[in-house]
Amino acid sequence: MIGPDGVGKTTLLATMYHELSKIDNHFGFEFIANKDTQLDLQEAYQKLNSIIAQPTFTPTGSLLKGTSGLVERQFEIRFMCRKELDLEFCDIAGGVLRAKTGQDFEEFQEKLAQAIVIINVIDGSAFVKGAENKNDPQQIYDHLLPTLSNGQNHLILFVITKCEAWLKTEHLKKKLEHVFETKYAMLLKYLNTLDNVAGILIPVKTLGCVEFTHVDHHRMIFVRKPNLQFKPEHIDQPLRYALAFALQEHNHNRGKWSKLMRWLWSTDLTFQQSLIDFAEDRAQVFKIYGNPSLIEVKTP
Repeated sequence: MIGPDGVGKTTLLATMYHELSKIDNHFGFEFIANKDTQLDLQEAYQKLNSIIAQPTFTPTGSLLKGTSGLVERQFEIRFMCRKELDLEFCDIAGGVLRAKTGQDFEEFQEKLAQAIVIINVIDGSAFVKGAENKNDPQQIYDHLLPTLSNGQNHLILFVITKCEAWLKTEHLKKKLEHVFETKYAMLLKYLNTLDNVAGILIPVKTLGCVEFTHVDHHRMIFVRKPNLQFKPEHIDQPLRYALAFALQEHNHNRGKWSKLMRWLWSTDLTFQQSLIDFAEDRAQVFKIYGNPSLIEVKTP
């Protein structure tokens, strides 16, 4: 997860996990955080709830301690009560993106080189209003270029947060999309030349009841809408796309012996059909860049 300070990376992860974990799972997959990660994300979500419960909105600030460098959140995916693979979400502090040297920066580059799913979190209000210090597309392009050219399949999720004000009408949604495509033109043009990368634009309502109103002395002003409830929208979708992609890559890369045994026990067909059903449950309304076939899940 990459993006500058204050764009909502930790908030996004906490709300994604909360939304996905409360959904009845009839596909056979379980997405489970290890104990420390679960406690951290629950703490973050409870803090967020307490802030939203207040009649006036105050900026959330840091929901968790320890996001000054690179923080690893550990999860695992199980299928039919058996572990399929471990997942490691790396929450990268914005300051690391701007660094050129140092242990955190070197660790970030190493993790980025290993990543198959990259979530670029974008502050929608600052993005539309031209606050480039909140998101620098050129900086993102420079960081991603070596990783995307390594031949491995990758999924990039461009998740726009704090954009409730631009999701109210189709006209405003198109404006948000246009701003994104204009400022990310160089990276999107590059994605369209690659067969091993798919990108998806996913605007989300992280809170649903807080909207941007105006800029006051270079400060972004948000207000709590008393007639609206705390109701995230599409917040589970980045994680759904990330999990489906990771599981599909995992299934393709099984060893020959594992594939043979799974075929003999008919496990492979059961797994693949469950993965297809899980993927079909994703929202299909998002703009796709690069190679769209990479996010298709179908019977081999």
